[in-house]
Amino acid sequence: MRGLIVTKEQEVRLVDDIPAPKIGEYEALVKMSCCMICNGTDREIIQGKLAEAQEYPLVLGHEGAGYVIRTGGRVRNFRPGDLVVRPCLKDAGKYRSAWGGFAEYGIVVDYEALREDGQKQPDDRCGLTQQVVPPGIRPEQASLMITLKETLSAVRRIGLSAKDRVLIVGDGPVGLCMLYNCLLSGIRSVSVLGNRTQNLRRARQIGAADCYDNRDEGEHRRLAADWSGRLTCYIDTVGNQETIQRGMRLTGEDGTVAVYGLGSGEHLTLNMSGIRNRKLQFVQWPINEEERKTHGFIADAILSGKINTDLLITHILPIGDFEKGFDAIQKKEAVKVALTFP
Repeated sequence: MRGLIVTKEQEVRLVDDIPAPKIGEYEALVKMSCCMICNGTDREIIQGKLAEAQEYPLVLGHEGAGYVIRTGGRVRNFRPGDLVVRPCLKDAGKYRSAWGGFAEYGIVVDYEALREDGQKQPDDRCGLTQQVVPPGIRPEQASLMITLKETLSAVRRIGLSAKDRVLIVGDGPVGLCMLYNCLLSGIRSVSVLGNRTQNLRRARQIGAADCYDNRDEGEHRRLAADWSGRLTCYIDTVGNQETIQRGMRLTGEDGTVAVYGLGSGEHLTLNMSGIRNRKLQFVQWPINEEERKTHGFIADAILSGKINTDLLITHILPIGDFEKGFDAIQKKEAVKVALTFP
């Protein structure tokens, strides 16, 4: 079958020799409809920087959605025709799997049936987030749900309340999804600091209380005047040394700097001069149990129109045009790119 692979030379290629998956008794076979390019994690994998994906060549993709076409004999919670999120691919032949959502076919595991039958559960617990999407949601919206669910579970883990004063750093897809989820969680004061005029415009459309242009020194002075020492939570979707240090200055006593971005690398050094009583929290990786709990909330928000997915999904391309999709992300012309299978 066809799929996108990454070589050890950091090259992304579309190949047609990936072995088709075979399902077990508690698994269902899924025909992939589309998979989103993850602007952060996929880049880390391609560059060889993600610790969880170090064996190449590997099949890329973890934000996929597709339709169940066949089920194993003990599957009870998936049926043919169901639209499901996060189908994965096992290691196959010469290819390792970095979740494998960019392959034509994938597998979902009936985690609940395994639990009910007292069977050994998968070590990665990935089946917890392989869930059925309600009717009315399109496949590309289902793929987008993954980023929305990951970020909502992070917002909940941070423990925000309606009275918090929040700044989100980063106006990419994660930052915009964080914004939606903070507002849907009842937080009234949420602002955004970003680099892209078009995305800051999107943030205002979503409902940001204010937006600051990171490229403008005058905007940085305005940000400091507005919030220095007054923020209760600084959500960093970039996660490098500079952005984390800025959060330490902008938050007030007992404030939280919550780091979601992967930019900090393996080492982090902070200048703590004059800074006391801050919380530094890393929410860089989804917890499957927590992500699973957000599924219905996000689905309802999309179906009710509270989340306008057209503001986030900017490109839908056939899998053969994958280079255009990655190029649009590299040039910062895209928010989310969905690659579709026929």
